[in-house]
Amino acid sequence: MWWIALYLPQWPLEALGAPRPDAVEEAGGLVCVGAAAAQAGVRPGMGRAAAELCLPGLKLRPRDPEQEARALRTLALAALRFSPNLQLRPDGLLIEVQASLRLFGGPLRLWQRFQRLIASYEVSAHWAAAPFPEAAWLLARARGPARQAAGPPGRAPGLALGVAQSRQAPAVLAVLDALPVPPVLQAWQAPPATHQLLEGWGVATLGQGRALPRAGRQRRLGSDLLQRLDRAYGQAPDPRPFWGPPAGFDERLDLPERSSDLGLIVHALQHLLQALEGWLVAQGRLARALTLHLLHETRRHEAWPDTVYPLRLVAPEQAAQALLRLWSERLHRQAVVAPVVALRLVLQASEQPESPELQQALPLSTRAHAGGLPDPLETRHALARLLDRLQARLGEQAVQALRCHDDHRPEKASTSLALTAADLQRPTGLPHPAQEDAQEGAPVKGGANETRPS
Repeated sequence: MWWIALYLPQWPLEALGAPRPDAVEEAGGLVCVGAAAAQAGVRPGMGRAAAELCLPGLKLRPRDPEQEARALRTLALAALRFSPNLQLRPDGLLIEVQASLRLFGGPLRLWQRFQRLIASYEVSAHWAAAPFPEAAWLLARARGPARQAAGPPGRAPGLALGVAQSRQAPAVLAVLDALPVPPVLQAWQAPPATHQLLEGWGVATLGQGRALPRAGRQRRLGSDLLQRLDRAYGQAPDPRPFWGPPAGFDERLDLPERSSDLGLIVHALQHLLQALEGWLVAQGRLARALTLHLLHETRRHEAWPDTVYPLRLVAPEQAAQALLRLWSERLHRQAVVAPVVALRLVLQASEQPESPELQQALPLSTRAHAGGLPDPLETRHALARLLDRLQARLGEQAVQALRCHDDHRPEKASTSLALTAADLQRPTGLPHPAQEDAQEGAPVKGGANETRPS
């Protein structure tokens, strides 16, 4: 097995989105402090008055556990593209990716793609990889500050790369033995008495603790702590329930403050579309129709209804970047009528890819084109994407198809309707006449039943 642990140390602050406050507070004081406030001397646990003395004009926000859970759910949906075996933690994720290594071309490529996804969310992340889930989580918590995901382009962090190449327990055990005891006990939420007891014994690392007699450890530390230690070293079973994604996609993302800035709205929409892509990959489906809701601020004497942007695709799509381009065209075509406080993205219709769609998803080098001619399927998909962009930019009614009817009256012989996917079902190019005639109900070239997109 191979597990990737993602620990988010600044999640109470970073889950609020951009622009972020300087710190987040609870009833007992500050719980999370940003980089600028930390440089000014603000520390977690301080009260509001002491923090404002260190940094006048300190921007504080109350902690919002519901917003943290929603933002983590959005991040988990985006991570489903790597593996359906995912476990949510209050401040991170655990993903079992052993079965996905071959699909992504090896552990290094999977790791790089995972890094790029998390980097797009602009969050502080500590990474680790190990054959056991508890070991991966401990390494991310205890060694994360020294081994973050930031590094030279094209390379994964040293710890993860070494484990990815060997994926053997002895290499992981040596790293676990060197872990200091305080961050491990903090990750396990052990009581302070446990730390004082181990400090009195002269135990500074996890390996020194394991070297003590097992009977004495169990009697003085308890069976729960000992079982966690055995799971970290792979000496005890560690069954974990995986998170189940929702049956449909209907996600909401709150903005940190009301805004009419299209750049901020598109940036937040990108996170929702990445979550949609992860959900579609996990379900093995393609998006056909979507609806974006811009939720406006409701005041006492003024209530704005949601601004709704429907999007019906000529070609079903799964990639977040392709959908983001279409939404950007729609959003820049219409002005924002009122400040936006949240976004809601709803998947209205989806479909399973057919075998030609799967063939289209393969690399070009694996598809042979007879006589060097363009692939008709690829040409049709390129045309469909072009029509989607035209409809997003100009409107659905501006791109229409001409449908002919058997009628001698000129005004009744044709109608103009909005273009749909059915207008592109026949491959482009010059098919063989015998193949056209063999199709039941196929239109005759030049006949009255032919459909021609404008």
